[in-house]
Amino acid sequence: MADIIGNLREELKDLNQKILTHPSLQKPSREVLNRFVENQLYIIPHDLKALSHVLSRTIALDEVEFFKMLVDGDYEALKALHDLAYELNIKLDYSRLSLKAVSYTHFLSWLALNGSPGDVAVALTVNLPVWGENVKKLGEHARILNIKSTKIFDLFSGPFGILEEKAEKISERYLDWGRYRFIAKTIQQYELDFWDSLIE
Repeated sequence: MADIIGNLREELKDLNQKILTHPSLQKPSREVLNRFVENQLYIIPHDLKALSHVLSRTIALDEVEFFKMLVDGDYEALKALHDLAYELNIKLDYSRLSLKAVSYTHFLSWLALNGSPGDVAVALTVNLPVWGENVKKLGEHARILNIKSTKIFDLFSGPFGILEEKAEKISERYLDWGRYRFIAKTIQQYELDFWDSLIE
């Protein structure tokens, strides 16, 4: 096997380290939590639509299974997000959205329209463990702040082993190293931008 995901992560280790040690997560902050929710109220529904579109284009059974798992996961996360938003008394407000925060979901939508299932599998699987680790930290901070509706943080915290195994096979099918490197670097830069936006 080519270990596509592992090689891409190795190439991105410096960028990923910036995300994993981001200053927005150095201490519990209600303001950071609020900004997270404000932007996720826009991001998760659009991610869900993008993933549903990719699912509608798949033919191979392993691709159907992979993207169905992701759609189901985002659907559960959307419900949990609304519980958290209700507790925090936050509603979707376009005037509160950060352009940097929502760049990730716009790129995912572009991939859903223009990319192969391999492109999308690479983007998501390179990203998920880094995203999951940061969301796990934010969930710990939310509990310190006595927030009750913390299911969303658990849903995004992994493990991701089954998804990674399926993604590796899908990415091998559409292998294009130059394209995959561009996609992986872009999605992780947008991930860093998201966390930057929470303290700007």
